[in-house]
This record gives sequence, structure tokens and C-alpha cells, in this order.
Amino acid sequence: MKIRNGIFSGLIIAVLAAVLLFAGTAQAEIHLNMGSTSSTSGVYAWCVAAANVINKADNGIQVTVVESGAGMDNLRKISAGVFDFAMAIDLPGSLQLYKGIEGFEGKQFKDVRWLFLRNIFADRLYVRKDSGVASFADLKGKRFCPGIPGSASAAYVMQYDKILGHNIQLVPSALGDAITALKENRIVGLQKSSGLNNIDASLIEVNLTTPLTVVGYSEEDVRKIQEKIPYMTFLKREKGSIKEFPEVGPIWEECPIAGAVATAAMPEEVGYQIVKAYVEGFDEIAAAYGPIKGFDPVGDYFKNAGDDVVPAHAGLIRYAKEKGIDVPERFIPPEYKK
Repeated sequence: MKIRNGIFSGLIIAVLAAVLLFAGTAQAEIHLNMGSTSSTSGVYAWCVAAANVINKADNGIQVTVVESGAGMDNLRKISAGVFDFAMAIDLPGSLQLYKGIEGFEGKQFKDVRWLFLRNIFADRLYVRKDSGVASFADLKGKRFCPGIPGSASAAYVMQYDKILGHNIQLVPSALGDAITALKENRIVGLQKSSGLNNIDASLIEVNLTTPLTVVGYSEEDVRKIQEKIPYMTFLKREKGSIKEFPEVGPIWEECPIAGAVATAAMPEEVGYQIVKAYVEGFDEIAAAYGPIKGFDPVGDYFKNAGDDVVPAHAGLIRYAKEKGIDVPERFIPPEYKK
């Protein structure tokens, strides 16, 4: 009997060990590819920090950060199924994909879903201080980098140039290449998405050796642009608004909502766990990327997006409702079940 009891006990232990091993494996069985941006961009730190908090959460999700060409490139790869979700996205670009307009003419993708908000930022126009450029109009005929090829912000600058008829010599480039060209005076400036009130981290050192300033759009420029692209958001920045450039202002800057998107194919539970991990790890992410400080990644989308919106992911809606956040009807996708 003792032998049988020993064998029986051994079998129980073996079965329990197998169950525990299976449970551990099951916890890590969801692997997701996440689109990000260029590794030289200050925003890349946000992408990596967000992935880290998701991976550390006890939710069975493992995220792989994939370097990309940022906004529009990420949206193309989201619609093609290459990425499960993507960061470094802005709302205007997402609306283009959702509606099948502008950069996604004839390629409508109604299944794109907003996952969480990063911040409201500025697609900022930096120029060499010695360039003599004082406004967007002054870039006429000059070599200027509108941004990373494939990025939403680069596409917008190119559109604005066409609308306003300035004929700027636009040179889309990887950020590292653009910075080198700027230092060597082969371009007068570059567009770089930045926190509302600060220089982008990637340009801090550049500004020490090659002094920069910031230029913007005129009120008339904004009127003409919004006649053609009504969903673009511009803010008037008063003098002193940008910490490192206290002399700049008043100017108008394009300031979109930025964040992450997924698709309707991502299960509600997975989206919910991603949002939950992001919110609970917010302080850690903010330590890596300061421009998100002061923004609510859940509620601020519903508060600040206009009438024209990309539907929220079911997981985001579930999390918002759990926290008592109002979700207006226009954000509700057809797959969401109350």
C-alpha cells in the first residue's frame, strides 16, 4: 500500500506540475506585433516604455516593438494585418484610413479602432536660427525636411505646401539623416513632432551646437488649410509657450491628438488588458517620455476629439465605463456589446 500511495502521490505531483507549466505557457501565448516609429525619434522611448509595462503585467500578452516609418506607415501596416496594434498615430491620419480619403483614397478600412491617447502634440517646424526664416511662407524655394518618409506629419506638411502654393523644396528623410543635413546647412530646417511646450528630445543636443528656432503658420494659412482639410487642428501659441524658445510667438501650430490604434479584430479582452496595463504603468512610461504628463490616456480622447471620430476599441470602452468615464455614442463601434 505504501508503494501504491507513493506512486499515486507522485502521479498527482506530476499532473499538478504539468497543469502549472501549461498555465504558465498559456499566460504568455498572446504575441502581438506593435508598430512604433524610427528608433532615433524621441517618441520611440514612449513606444518601448509602453510595451515594457504591457509585457510586465500579468495578462498573458507579450508585445514585440517593430521600428517603422511612424504614422501613415503604421496605418498601412495595421490595415494590411502586419501590425496587431500601433503607436505614434494621430487622429487625422486615422480618420483618413477610416474614411478612405486623402492618403488612403480608395483604401478605406472601417475596422481601425482607437486604443488609447498619448497626448496632444505639435507638428513643429524647426529652422536654423541663422536661416532668416520667420514663417512657413518664408520656406518658399528652400530645402526643408517635412518629416520621416511615410509619416502622417510629413504628409501634412506636403499637403499644406500644395494648398498654400509655397513651392518649398521638400526633402523627406529619416530623422538621423535630416539632423545631419541640418547641421551641414544642406537644409534650413525640419518638421518634428514634439510636446506642446518643449523641444523634442532628439533636438536638444542639436540646438546646443546648431542654434534653432521655431516658426509657424499665419492665421490666414490656417483658414486656407482648414477649408480643404476641416478635421485638422491648429492652436495659437503665445510668446513664451515653448520653454526652450521663449522669444517664439504668437504663431499657429498644427496640434493633433496622438495615441495608439488597433483593429476590430483584436478581442475586447486583449484591448482591455493593454489599456489597463498602460494606465497602471503610466508613471513609468512618463518617466521615459515626459510629454505625456498631464494627459488622461482614456478620458481625454472622449473629451477632446471632435464630431468626426474613429470609433474606440471595445476594450477601451469597457475600461472607460468601469472607471465611470462617459463615452458618447459616436465613439461606440458596432462590435461593442453592452
